Amino acid sequence: MAGNFISGASIGRRSLVKGIGGAALVAGTAGAPWIAHAQGKKSLRFWTSQNAPNQMQAWQDIFGRFEKANPDFKVEIEAYSDDNLWPKLSAAFAGRDVPDLISYVQAYTVVSLNQQGLVEPFDDVIKAVGENEFFDSARDIYKSNGSYMAATLNNQTSSNLFYRKDLLQEAGVEPPRYWDDLLNVAKKTTKNGIYGNSLPYGRNAMTSTMMVMFVKQSGGSIVNPDLSVAFNSPEVAATLEFLKEIYEYAPPGANNYSWGETVNSFVTGKAACAPYTGRPLFLVSTQNPSLADKISRVAYPHRKEGKPAYDCPFNSLFIPKGSKNVEGAKLLARALFEKQANIQILHTAPGHNLPVLKAVAAAPEYYDQPLIKKYESEVRGMIETTNLSRNLVKESDQHKFNVKAGDIFNSMVLAEAVQAVVVEKKSAKQAAAEGADKIAEIMKG
Repeated sequence: MAGNFISGASIGRRSLVKGIGGAALVAGTAGAPWIAHAQGKKSLRFWTSQNAPNQMQAWQDIFGRFEKANPDFKVEIEAYSDDNLWPKLSAAFAGRDVPDLISYVQAYTVVSLNQQGLVEPFDDVIKAVGENEFFDSARDIYKSNGSYMAATLNNQTSSNLFYRKDLLQEAGVEPPRYWDDLLNVAKKTTKNGIYGNSLPYGRNAMTSTMMVMFVKQSGGSIVNPDLSVAFNSPEVAATLEFLKEIYEYAPPGANNYSWGETVNSFVTGKAACAPYTGRPLFLVSTQNPSLADKISRVAYPHRKEGKPAYDCPFNSLFIPKGSKNVEGAKLLARALFEKQANIQILHTAPGHNLPVLKAVAAAPEYYDQPLIKKYESEVRGMIETTNLSRNLVKESDQHKFNVKAGDIFNSMVLAEAVQAVVVEKKSAKQAAAEGADKIAEIMKG
C-alpha cells in the first residue's frame, strides 16, 4: 500500500446502526460535561494510523505543547491499522465509546458516517483556522449543505509520473504530457532489461485508485452527477484500450502489481516510469542513491481527447458523534493546523505527505528539510497536482456526494475491469459493460 493510503471502505448504514442498537447516538453530546481523567485532567482520545517511531515522536511533541498550553487536558494516542480500522470503529460506535478525534480516514468513510449522523460538525475548526487558508479541494471535499463534516489534515496523490531523466534523454524523448506521449516513452525506453512503464494491473486497491483517475483523464466518469452509472461509455473503453496497449511495456508479473511492486520496480531501476505518491524520493535516496540525481516527476499524463485529472485520499480529521469532549477535540484539532505542528507532521513523511494550508505550502520552514530541499521543484509540482485532485466520493463540483463510493472501491469492480481486458482478453467494450452492471447493483444496494 502507498504509505498511508487507507483502503477506501465505507461502513454500511444497516450494519452500523444495527451494531449501535438500532438507534442513533444520544443527541446533544456536544454539550455534555467533561469526563475527568484519573488524575483530574480531561482526557482527549486521539486515533491515528501514523504510528511509526518518528511519527509517534511527532505526535508526542505536538501534544506535549498542547497540554502545556491547555493544562486541563491529557491527550491519549490510540493507534489503528488498515486491517483493524473498520471493526475497531464499528465496535466503538456500538459500545458508545468513540474517541474524541480521528485522523487519516479517507473521504469515503467520513461521508458515509456523516450521512448516518455519526460525525460532529467541524465548522468551528475550519473557521478558526480560516476557510481561505485551505486549498479549495482539500476544504470543499468535506463541505455539505454549507457545513463542514471534517477537514483534510494533509494529503498525497498517486497521480504523479516518476521518470528517469537519463533514460528519457538517451531515448530522445521529453517527459510525457498525454497518454500517446507516455506510450511513446514506454516503447523507446523498454530495452536492456529495463521496462518503459510500470503500472498496477492486479485486483487490488492501487489498480482501483489509478482506474478512477484514468477514467476521468479519458473524459469519462464512474457515475454521473446525479449518481446514475456512467461506466459503460466510450471513454471507459478508451481507458481500458490504453491500459492494454501500454501493458506490453510493463515488467513481467505486472498483472499482479500493487503498491509495493509498482514502486519497487522504479526504485530498483527496473522501470523507466511509474506512478506513485512522493515516496520514491525518499526510497531512491535511501535504497538506491545512485539514481537520486536521475529522477524527476510530472503530473500523470492524460488522454489528449480528455482532460487533466488527478486523485487523492483527502486524509481526514474529524470528531465522531458521541465524543465525550467535543469542545476539547476542537481545540486539539485546531492545534494540529498550527504551522509548527503541521510542518512537523508533514516532515515525518517528506514529499509523501503534502500541505493543505496555503501558508504552510509557502513557508520556508516547510522546505527546510533535506529531502524536500533537494527535490523542491518536484515537491512543489506534487502540491499543485494534489490541490487539483478529486475523489470518487465527489467526482466533480456538479456531482452529489456518492455514499456508495467506498462500496464501489472495495468491490474491486474497477480493478476487475482492467484484469478482464489485460488478463482475460475480453474486449474493452465488454469489460466496461460488465463493470457498469456491477456498479449499478452496488448503487442499488
